[in-house]
Amino acid sequence: MNIDFTYRQPVVIECDATVADAAERMATSGVGALIVTDHERPVGIVTDRDLVTRALAKRADHDARVDSFMSMNLIALDADADFDDLLHTFGHHGVRRLPVVDHDRVVGVVSLDDVLVSMATDLGDIARVLAAQIMFPHAPDEAPVPATT
Repeated sequence: MNIDFTYRQPVVIECDATVADAAERMATSGVGALIVTDHERPVGIVTDRDLVTRALAKRADHDARVDSFMSMNLIALDADADFDDLLHTFGHHGVRRLPVVDHDRVVGVVSLDDVLVSMATDLGDIARVLAAQIMFPHAPDEAPVPATT
């Protein structure tokens, strides 16, 4: 399958930011995950679920550092990757969000939800073409018989 995919602008937070900072950034940016960076180099990811299950549930202080609650084994996708690479990475690692990196710089984020919506849109477009062909079939492609005089 050779499908192009797009990714969103990344929302990042420095590793020494607080849990409260992370929650506020997620709320104001309307995202469920932040890429955690150390001087612009990606070192982890923290999700809204991480904040609930790792920080809030353990009654962590709001001033605790976000890097204490992030997932550290960051799985990322190279900016030159194709759609097959994207699907393989999602399937192999069981993650829902992937930072897109160009060398050591985060240039975007793609989520499994984004991929599903994009594919559903593409399938809808294909279904409309198919429905039109079924409803309005083409005339036979046979060559007309030449007229004789």
